[in-house]
Amino acid sequence: MDRVFTDNQEEIVEYGLEKIDSNETVEVNLKDLTYVYRTLQEYMRFFHQPAQSDIHNFLGTADKPAGFHILNESVYEKMRDMFPEHIEDKFGEGDFDCPKLPSYYNENR
Repeated sequence: MDRVFTDNQEEIVEYGLEKIDSNETVEVNLKDLTYVYRTLQEYMRFFHQPAQSDIHNFLGTADKPAGFHILNESVYEKMRDMFPEHIEDKFGEGDFDCPKLPSYYNENR
């Protein structure tokens, strides 16, 4: 199967979301949600700047308290328990895996 790539990240992010009832809600830990929100705000602030020559310093590593670390913490720690089991199952079953890959994806990195 040939891989299909796209520059449309919104298409990737929204893939499969129609499988979620738009009226379903969850209750989450406010501190964890705020951490995730603040992480996204920090990414917005960085990428809103005209020059990204300092991207490696901004991202750092998973061990350095920089961009990659806070994103990793947000996704794998803070948000881990925010999804109900049936949605976690959908992630595990690939229901949200868009058949297109982002154009920047390189499995050899």
